Amino acid sequence: MHSLPARTPILPILLTAVLAGCVLLIPTSGESLSVVVTRTAAEAGASLPGATFVSDAALAVLAAATAGAMALAWMKRPASRGAVVASAAGVMAAYAGSELLKLVFAQARPCTRWMSVGECQVTDYSFPSNHATLAFAAVWVIAVASVSVSSALSAIAIAAVVSAGRLLEGVHYLHDVAAGALVGIVVPACSLGAWSLLRGARARIAHRRFAVR
Repeated sequence: MHSLPARTPILPILLTAVLAGCVLLIPTSGESLSVVVTRTAAEAGASLPGATFVSDAALAVLAAATAGAMALAWMKRPASRGAVVASAAGVMAAYAGSELLKLVFAQARPCTRWMSVGECQVTDYSFPSNHATLAFAAVWVIAVASVSVSSALSAIAIAAVVSAGRLLEGVHYLHDVAAGALVGIVVPACSLGAWSLLRGARARIAHRRFAVR
């Protein structure tokens, strides 16, 4: 991704992807880590006032931050517009991919196994979490648009709150939000990579045409 705006904080996003991958891969003895954490979080959410609003509120904050970062980048750093658009396109692609994976895996929500404070949409599948996908995909947009480590870390923290909120509601397993985070990180990364390759190819073609003249 050599064509990304200078100082784009990629490392925190990659480390987050590694952590999400570890959550998916590391089991515990007896019940899985995902089930234990999910049930514990759902029980905690049942006694936490406003638990059903945590995820949506955090996602709304993240959406506003994303829009603000894009607007500032568009006005103050015109050279970054292509990367910003590519990352935003990655968000939409990630959401579409998340919906497709839901249909493939057709996993029932944890709220069908035990009580939860969130609305249990039994006709909507659980794996992966769309909320987590959108939240972590937005991190890429903010990172590319702001070229700020602190902004990227703040976005990751808010995305983590979005994911935690879904656990507190009892409507997603831990592995659902971990998978959603991975989809949200990987798909925009691929979108940015494709844009970078396309930009490089166009530059080489333009250079050859100029050299021929």
